[in-house]
Amino acid sequence: MGRTISPYSRQILQIEENLSDFRRALRKADQEIYDDLIRVAKLQVQAGVMASLPYPIDSMLLSMMIELKKELNELKRKLPTETNS
Repeated sequence: MGRTISPYSRQILQIEENLSDFRRALRKADQEIYDDLIRVAKLQVQAGVMASLPYPIDSMLLSMMIELKKELNELKRKLPTETNS
């Protein structure tokens, strides 16, 4: 008996393919950011497999947001703290 659900990594590729026209319509700089976000989703494939969400885009977007939040936290940490004079 064959698989009824395609592997998560294949679903990511399918979503990327479905969004290819969207990516093409973005400005060059935005395409690079889009590519970075897709890379983040692919790096978190193990978490996506474990999520068992009905829509793989949900775990992809969560992976992207987690990475963005990590970067934001790091930037905040590097900012000088405000002093109340």
